Amino acid sequence: MQKTYSYGSRVSTTDDGADDGTPASPAAGYSGEQEGMEVDGFQPAYVNSDSNYDEEVINAGGSQYQNEEDDDMNKDPDMYDTEEYLAEVGELNCYCVPSRVYGFKDFAFRTLAWLLLNKEQIFSAITVSITIIPEAVSTAIIAGVPVIYALQATWMINIITALIGGRPGMISGSTTFVGVALAQLVESDGADYIFYAVILAGIFQIIFSLLGLGAYTRFVPYPVIQGFSNAMALVILAAQFRYGKMRTLQTSDGRNLIEPGYSWRHIVGKGEEWTTGLDIWLIVMHALVAFTICFVLPRYKITRIIPGPFVAIMTCTFIENVIIDLAGESSARIGDYAGTAKTPLMRPIWVNEDINLPKLELDTLKKIWLPALAVFGAGVCETLLTKQIIDELTEVKGDRGRVIVGQGVSNIFSACFGGMGGSASIGQSILTNHSDGITSFCTFLTGAFMALFIYAAYGFVDLIPLGAIAGIMSWTALQLVDWESILQTVAAVLPISLRDRFSLDCKVPRADILIMLTVMAFTVCLDLAIGVLAGILVAAFVYVWDSSTRVIVEREIASEEATSVTYNVTGPIFYATAGGFSDIFPLEEIQYDPDEVVILLEGAEVYDYSGMVALKKVYDRFADLGKVVALSSLTPTSRSLMEKSAYMWQGVNFLEVEEIDQSLDAGVSQSIETDQMD
Repeated sequence: MQKTYSYGSRVSTTDDGADDGTPASPAAGYSGEQEGMEVDGFQPAYVNSDSNYDEEVINAGGSQYQNEEDDDMNKDPDMYDTEEYLAEVGELNCYCVPSRVYGFKDFAFRTLAWLLLNKEQIFSAITVSITIIPEAVSTAIIAGVPVIYALQATWMINIITALIGGRPGMISGSTTFVGVALAQLVESDGADYIFYAVILAGIFQIIFSLLGLGAYTRFVPYPVIQGFSNAMALVILAAQFRYGKMRTLQTSDGRNLIEPGYSWRHIVGKGEEWTTGLDIWLIVMHALVAFTICFVLPRYKITRIIPGPFVAIMTCTFIENVIIDLAGESSARIGDYAGTAKTPLMRPIWVNEDINLPKLELDTLKKIWLPALAVFGAGVCETLLTKQIIDELTEVKGDRGRVIVGQGVSNIFSACFGGMGGSASIGQSILTNHSDGITSFCTFLTGAFMALFIYAAYGFVDLIPLGAIAGIMSWTALQLVDWESILQTVAAVLPISLRDRFSLDCKVPRADILIMLTVMAFTVCLDLAIGVLAGILVAAFVYVWDSSTRVIVEREIASEEATSVTYNVTGPIFYATAGGFSDIFPLEEIQYDPDEVVILLEGAEVYDYSGMVALKKVYDRFADLGKVVALSSLTPTSRSLMEKSAYMWQGVNFLEVEEIDQSLDAGVSQSIETDQMD
């Protein structure tokens, strides 16, 4: 008697060695004696003896099922359970999970299933690896360094952040504000100093993460994020105008720490001449075609297979190199802008003959520490805010510490091999997100494909029209704009009658609009780090101002003849409210209070030394008038703070709530008895 055990559509036979009807153990679909045997060209792999497989009975020929309807029932679930297999996007263990590959058919199936599962990640990575090349070139031009410095850094940073940390789906590279931060160092001392500056910035980033300072981004208010998002959308949109201008590596003179318009001049390429004639119109045409494809295509199901930006690149490249080229015309291409995307093989900067490294000494450190601090600030701000925006879009929270460590290590590594460093790219990250690139695998592939393009396939990349890149990035900028904040700004400046007429029910406090506009203005005109810092400072000032008006003191007294008075204090008592709190108790008024005074602090919170001084001053003011004063019902946090400065409170009376209730009850009963006697 023979029995078989199936692996999907393959069967292998075993001899149970008996005719007594006792089933053979289906340990692995085959017996130990049959190891190495092939059945229909399929050689089963060894599987532990405790695995369970469904048994089926076949005809004597061993090739047909008795009941074809049982085919799906008898398939090995570990091999063809696509629902279980297709559970994780971006995983690279398709050949070992949930089990080892059984043969060529299984290998082909798993490969095809993996490709179908990760098609969005692959197409998204190809698209972004192309669109990020002109952005990296622009950054190199802004900084005044060779293009290869930016290209080297961009692909290395993406691969390293994907491997050791970083947020899934977040793309990094040489960005505009990193280039602006390095421009002054290049102008004053030369491009060879930037490597040490970037290494130092990476060390700063790692220290920043190890100290847990990334957690303080929770103090960044939402209007700052709105301002950053809108400002970066404006910066990305403005940067596309560079593609319509003649390329030049000339940079402006050195800058001061705060110089209005410095960043904007570098972003838009102020001083460069516009391309003239038919070329500029062809760039505009490509931009409109790419923008239309990206805008319209997501409305159709085809984008579930191929992202719109990828289709836009392929379409515009075909139009440029077939239709326009046949007509004897051409527009600006990546090869014209970058010279060529071809990049020499990377080598450590210490053995690279093209780099004349300065000596690592104190004088060098004096030259690089300030630019390194600028790169550190721009990188941390852009990376953390980009992470926060992507977190909100995907509703998946990333680890701040890992993201910053990844950026720091990648900056150090890229600088050691001739890269100019970088940070998270909000524009490319939004493009990736809208192309369904949501995994670290997509980030890794972006770096890998970019390395492939600049080392091997640079001929294809050089043919892509710049207008297509401008159209795609313009569409990306519109995705980045917080349109709700625009309506909120309009509603904030309109009177209520007009808001009701136009049904604008989205008004927010005008202070929040001021914070958002401050971040936008400072980011565009000065610097990203300065813009974020300015927004946080304005938000802190607004909060302090609002809190300074929230201290309320209520005076409670049973009757004019009562012997005690209670002041019920609610609100925060700290440096901004200390002066106002003291002014509530002027000597001209409190001198007529009863002899017993209770300051009830159950609804108040003492936050700092200024608050303690103000409270002690009020207490002493009553005591100097000969009154019996007591502080009552301190909150646990206020009590803990005041106990640390116990010397201030020597001789001060403290009461609990129960003691106050008892004294009030006694006073009320005494007044009732007096009324009855009268």
